[in-house]
Amino acid sequence: MKKIIMTFMAVATVMCAMAQTSKPIPIGVYVSSDEAIVPAMAQATLTDKMRQVVTLNGLGADNHAQFFITCSVNLTDKEVITGAPTRIVQHADLTFYIADAGTQRVYETCAMSVRGVGENENKAFASAFKNVKPTSQEFKGFVERASKKIVDYYESQIDNFIKQAQSLAKMGEYESALYILSAVPDVCEGFDKVNDAAIEVYQKMIDGESLKNLQKAKTVWAAGHSYEAAEEAGGYLAEVSPYASCYAEAEALAEEIKEFVIEERAYDREQAEEQIDWWRTMAENEQYLEEKRVDAWREVGVAYGENQQEQHYGMWWME
Repeated sequence: MKKIIMTFMAVATVMCAMAQTSKPIPIGVYVSSDEAIVPAMAQATLTDKMRQVVTLNGLGADNHAQFFITCSVNLTDKEVITGAPTRIVQHADLTFYIADAGTQRVYETCAMSVRGVGENENKAFASAFKNVKPTSQEFKGFVERASKKIVDYYESQIDNFIKQAQSLAKMGEYESALYILSAVPDVCEGFDKVNDAAIEVYQKMIDGESLKNLQKAKTVWAAGHSYEAAEEAGGYLAEVSPYASCYAEAEALAEEIKEFVIEERAYDREQAEEQIDWWRTMAENEQYLEEKRVDAWREVGVAYGENQQEQHYGMWWME
């Protein structure tokens, strides 16, 4: 039981630190495997460069995101310089896109030309991509323009996202509902509505889960007052969230069990003190955990999203 509460406290501490800054807009990174769009020898290098474009310009790389960055490579010229060793000069035009996988809309583009020299085509490509500077003014403006349009999109869709989440919550699909709401950047105007809706969904989720565990604890304890029953019931009670509406009832049952174990069973004093300390810790941290509830719902949504399949991206405008 101590391990459970300490884990809960650690998670809450992390969430508190995260809450101090805005969550970056999530952007997927996608490189086509079609060699007609991106030569095979350039795909891995291009992926790394685009991930840098995303993260070094204030966005969050996340391949579950609705929006993504991608690139097409147009080979414009190749020179062979004879000598010892022979050298390849590769010229290419790069076009970067930030697009919406859901609406299949390109939000912003950025074009540039690169040149690289190497002993073979692979090295020439590697040399060319070194000239792609993720922190350049070109990329900074590219990302800023796209970010504004993405935020505008989310702001225009906030009411729809809330309705979708509420519909899922009615069907008991709480994690899916929180996942939808967690995708909305907190820099959006109207995010307070998202937060309020998410807290409501989160409350329903923890109330439902906590009530199930409370009922299991009651059933076990009612079946027979014993140390074994106390231990099993205590395990269920440890899963009752301090945020749940039934928490006071769970505390009352825990107190009843504690008194029985201490006074009636009279087991080892050290164990009794350990039980008392655990419940005291629960009480002392109830208020602390309550203050973190605003962040807790987002963590549920994000965790749910991480367990889903990655977003299906593509370059439909080039097909």
